Amino acid sequence: MKNSRRFSRFGIATKGLVFFLIGVMALITALNLNYALKNEKEIIEWVYRLELGWFLLLIIIIGLSGYIFSRFYLTFNRNDYDGSNGKPKYRRAAYLINALGYCLLLLTCITILLGKNDSGDSELKIMVLQSVIGKIVVYIIALGLAISAVNEWWISFSIMMDKMINPEELSPKQYKYLLLLGRFGRFSRGIVFGIFAYVLARSAYYDLQNLPDGADAAFAFISATYGAFIMGTVAFGVMCYGLYLILSGKHRNIPIK
Repeated sequence: MKNSRRFSRFGIATKGLVFFLIGVMALITALNLNYALKNEKEIIEWVYRLELGWFLLLIIIIGLSGYIFSRFYLTFNRNDYDGSNGKPKYRRAAYLINALGYCLLLLTCITILLGKNDSGDSELKIMVLQSVIGKIVVYIIALGLAISAVNEWWISFSIMMDKMINPEELSPKQYKYLLLLGRFGRFSRGIVFGIFAYVLARSAYYDLQNLPDGADAAFAFISATYGAFIMGTVAFGVMCYGLYLILSGKHRNIPIK
């Protein structure tokens, strides 16, 4: 299963690239260098507009496929990062939800690569918020994001973080600083998840028609409520999380037998 492990590691590094770019754009905005706040879809569109963007987007699609594969594998296999033979159902559910979430991002990438137009996206959001079932779905997503935020904070301080990297492939100093980078980044990612959950729930509660798309809504809320300095700190943390995934991808402990 060596090829499957490589495929998964490439996927983790690709996910890191997406988070790194989100963090960079948000940090640029916080520093007032330019208004560059973007969500995941806008990041992908920006990459596609670059020279040879179609090729870069194709690589991202392959990488995201590898990450999704690793999440589905962790959902159904017995082993986990901590080496335990068997895992609780809530952790399996978390892996499955994570995989499905990135399936949506993968679908967005494929849609952009094929040049499809999704002009009806805003109308669909309005219809969702105007229906009872749609609001319930939004509340469920918000709850899932809130739980994910708590999970991110827990992992950032837990021993599981240590188990995600193979220490024998790094020097003690490299391992120490890589973990430090990951803990800070993961905690910041949890903040973004938690605030995005609040913004989503508030949109449904007040019947707002501007249903937020992604991380940009969380950063905008942080900036408006707590100021540019706090927003910049969180953005820097998300950038660190992306960098951690990129640097640790090659040394990631993938429990594939």
